[in-house]
Amino acid sequence: MLERLRQVKEGSELQAIAASMALLDRGFEYICGFIKPGVTEAAVALELEICLRRLGASGTSFPFIVASGARASLPHGEASNKVIQEGDILTLDFGVILDHYCSDMTRTIAVGAAPAPEMEKIYNIVLEAQQAGLKAVQAGVNASSVDRAARAVIEGYGYGEFFGHATGHGVGLAVHEAPRLSHRDDTPLEAGMVVTVEPGIYLPGRGGVRIEDSVAVERDGCRLLTGAPKDKLMVIA
Repeated sequence: MLERLRQVKEGSELQAIAASMALLDRGFEYICGFIKPGVTEAAVALELEICLRRLGASGTSFPFIVASGARASLPHGEASNKVIQEGDILTLDFGVILDHYCSDMTRTIAVGAAPAPEMEKIYNIVLEAQQAGLKAVQAGVNASSVDRAARAVIEGYGYGEFFGHATGHGVGLAVHEAPRLSHRDDTPLEAGMVVTVEPGIYLPGRGGVRIEDSVAVERDGCRLLTGAPKDKLMVIA
C-alpha cells in the first residue's frame, strides 16, 4: 500500500526531487573538467562525490558507476582502480540525496580522443532510443509501453540482445521505486510520478553506452528534471 502511495509525488516532493536532480547537472559540468587520461575511475567517483556534497548533497543515492573502456560494457560497473585511457568511452551513472529525496542520471562521454567508430554508432542509437522513450512518457500510458518504445529502436538496429535491463524505474525517497519501465509492468503512469528513461547497449569486451534522464510525468508528456548535454557524444580533453 505504501509503495503504491509513494508512486505519485505531491508538489513539495516534486520540488525536492527537482532540486536533487539539479545538483547532478552541476556535478557533471564540474567532473568533465576533472576527467582526463591517466586518472582512475575511483578518483573520478571520489571527486564527483566531494563536489556534490559541497553543493549540499547529504549523501549518494547509490554507489557511483564509473566504467571506462571495455568496462563500459558492464551496466552496473562501479568505479574501479582502472586507469582511464585516451579514446576510452566512459559511462557515469550517479545520484545524490538532498532533503531525503534521491536523484539519478547517466551520461556517456569519450575521453581525450574520439572513440572507436562503433561506440559513436551505438551512442547515436541509444540517444534515438532514449528520445523515443521520453516521447512515450505521459499520464495514462502503461509503463511497459515506454519500455517497448525505447527497446524497439535498439532492436531495429540489430542490438536488441545487448540491451538487457528495464528502460527505467521510479525515483523518490528511494532511488529505485515503482513503477518499473519494463515489459513486465503494466502500471498506468500518472501525473506526479518521477521515472528514469535509460536505455543502453553493452557490447561484451568492447564497451557500452547508456543515457539516462529523470522526468516528471505530466498529463500530456513529461518534464525533464536533468539537463546535462547529451545531443552528441562529448569528447573531453
